[in-house]
Amino acid sequence: MIALCHRFASLDRSDRQLVLEVLALMALVSAGLRLVRFPTLRRALERYVRLRTIAPARSRAAAIDRVRWAITVVAARLPGATCLVQALTGDAILRRMGLPCELRIGVRVSGRRSAAIEAHAWVDCNGLVAIGAIEDLSDFRVLAAPRSA
Repeated sequence: MIALCHRFASLDRSDRQLVLEVLALMALVSAGLRLVRFPTLRRALERYVRLRTIAPARSRAAAIDRVRWAITVVAARLPGATCLVQALTGDAILRRMGLPCELRIGVRVSGRRSAAIEAHAWVDCNGLVAIGAIEDLSDFRVLAAPRSA
């Protein structure tokens, strides 16, 4: 725990701020998925995106890499940080930075045993997977994830 605190303290100010933002938002999204309906949570996240747009201090690719890094770091230490929690968090933060992103939720039928269905959520930025990359997303059939009203 002390080593973790030292590593956090050694980060530059913008990375510390990003990690704290990701931690807070992931905790809220995780709780929100349990407490409210999905469209209600999406509307709340949309309000968060519009609350205050923050410009990325780096290039678009570097900003995506830093957000991906922060989500990976926090998800490794936060129970319940599913792919959906990570994707909703990443989508909100990246869009808040002014980056065009789309939340994708997909399903595929597993070839194992009976016709088990697997689901996965990820964030697509201009055709590239920004958050939630796994080996073969091409097997997933994308479901419509409605934008909040």
